[in-house]
Amino acid sequence: MDAREHVIVCGVDGSTASQLALEWAIDEAIRRDCKLRVVTAWSWDGLEALSAPPSPTAALNQAQDIQDAALARFVGAAESVPEMERLMSRGVPSHVLCDAALDAELLVLGSHGHGAVRDKLVGSTSQRAIHHASCPVVILPDPRHVEKELKRAKAKRRHAEAPQVGAFF
Repeated sequence: MDAREHVIVCGVDGSTASQLALEWAIDEAIRRDCKLRVVTAWSWDGLEALSAPPSPTAALNQAQDIQDAALARFVGAAESVPEMERLMSRGVPSHVLCDAALDAELLVLGSHGHGAVRDKLVGSTSQRAIHHASCPVVILPDPRHVEKELKRAKAKRRHAEAPQVGAFF
């Protein structure tokens, strides 16, 4: 027996890609007529870096502001909005998201597309979610990286299709 709820989970971190993920998740929740669980992970390690919040309360408030701003972009202007549950959880984003999606039909994330080197050093939330989520995962790419990849692919195609000049024997 499947213990899944009729819910879609979407991770929101303030990035452009997470905004796209939220927009997609809202549309999908409306289409499926199900609830949307909006999740923002936050952390505080006790060290005050240049832009780090000075306390756990400040870190939680910063995460709440990020989630509020993301939802305000869509919820205020939307014709219809699915039933929403908002979740703020302290911890590693991939763990928080997978835990929040244990009973979900779908987990929706935005990909930052930092690059292979950074992902190997720090890890990729999307990669971890793909491997550890108990439900299907949808990952929407950052539009800036999509544009760059399209240009790269077109240039590669032009190079491959260019006539090869050489001697024929």
